[in-house]
Amino acid sequence: MSVEEQLFALWSAPPDEQPDPAGRFRAVYTDPVTINGVPMTVAGLVERARGLHQAFTGHEIEVVDRVAAPGKLVVAFRHTARHTGAWSTPLGEIAATGRTVSGLGIDVLTLAEDGRVTAIWVLADELQRILQVHDAG
Repeated sequence: MSVEEQLFALWSAPPDEQPDPAGRFRAVYTDPVTINGVPMTVAGLVERARGLHQAFTGHEIEVVDRVAAPGKLVVAFRHTARHTGAWSTPLGEIAATGRTVSGLGIDVLTLAEDGRVTAIWVLADELQRILQVHDAG
């Protein structure tokens, strides 16, 4: 399974529906991993995944482009899911709307020799998704 397949499988399923969520994340990420210049523990990643799955269900990820180079992988993708739970955003918490939202993301990954992710620059269009849950009302 490729690194991107491992990543998307990890984030597409609720972490607590799998045995040893932290171990599954450690198999893909170093502990800590640097995200947008800030170190984050695997436990922190598991909590982020829990929050994602508390707010959204029915996750679909479509890779729209990818670029690979030695020690690097860049993946552009569209993430679509249904907003079914409270969602904590930089603008505050948004109660479940039941709406399906879609947004683009770009992950720039730095890979260790063992293939695990050591650093990631994440660009996600959260504002687009926030507007989608408010627009249809």
